Amino acid sequence: MSRYSRVLELSTFSEEKLAILKSKNVLIIGAGGVCQTVATYLVTNGVENLTICDFDNAEISNLNRQILLTEKHIGEAKADIVKKQLQKRNGEAKIKSLYTKIDKNNIDHVILGFDVVVDAVDNWPTKLVISEACKKAKILSLHIGVDGESGQFCLFKNKSLSDIVDQGVLDEPRDGVLGPMVGAVSSLATLHLIRYLVGDHNFIDTLYFYKAKTNEIVKVDL
Repeated sequence: MSRYSRVLELSTFSEEKLAILKSKNVLIIGAGGVCQTVATYLVTNGVENLTICDFDNAEISNLNRQILLTEKHIGEAKADIVKKQLQKRNGEAKIKSLYTKIDKNNIDHVILGFDVVVDAVDNWPTKLVISEACKKAKILSLHIGVDGESGQFCLFKNKSLSDIVDQGVLDEPRDGVLGPMVGAVSSLATLHLIRYLVGDHNFIDTLYFYKAKTNEIVKVDL
């Protein structure tokens, strides 16, 4: 148990809760900065069944926020890189990579059998496809989005992104992003997911906005 000793020393944790995390099967769609932060903290804190789904290759512009990449990985498939890097952090974990582009035609098949699906993609059309499919299949989904110096996340169980996102958002121009912004939002979201999985259900269907410029977190119950 030495791998998770610091987790088990928590007054709010237990071996029973660790066993719950080990039993969960998690899919992360998108292997970029959000995924790499979420996956690293999941795999090193008890979640040992993880699949990374992505179709993109590493570029040098990814390095400011994608913490598992190095310059030597440029041109390689991100899903494979993330799998290999995570396996170095936890050799006992069962980590898979899936080189697939998600769309409305394959999403139902891809998410089948998972307990949790993490939306770590960077475009609204795919986010909406993922969220709707998870709602239909009654699979818990974690939406995470970062743009500029703000970000948001929500654990969806009874609702989906379609319930809160105006279609006009699809046409909004994207901003750049600072690496720490991705890490901050993704870390908060991962913390909420872990707490939910071990029994704290206060965060379900609640949207959180983080604004870096004002260091403000806004909570919206859906």
